[in-house]
Amino acid sequence: MKSAKEFANWLAGQLKDVKSGVYLTRSDIGTLSGRQRFTPDFIRDIHYELALYGMGFVGDLHREKYYLFHLPTEQWIIHGEGSQETKASNVHAITDKKTKC
Repeated sequence: MKSAKEFANWLAGQLKDVKSGVYLTRSDIGTLSGRQRFTPDFIRDIHYELALYGMGFVGDLHREKYYLFHLPTEQWIIHGEGSQETKASNVHAITDKKTKC
């Protein structure tokens, strides 16, 4: 398989039941995809295709490990600090420094 779409479909089929996620190395991706080289665009395209399955695919800063995970379905506010409180406005008045003396 050479295309990102084919590889993403294969990954989703093989690993969709692994809820904790997995990581793959550069070597793993090369071996499994059949590509000798791949670019950040290839990884981005894999991520795009996996997002259709509710999964994500991102790399670390050094592009040595790539992480496959299930995308969250809950918004942060459900678990965030103060989630029981009503939402406060984040709009603040602008004060003029000249009149603030």
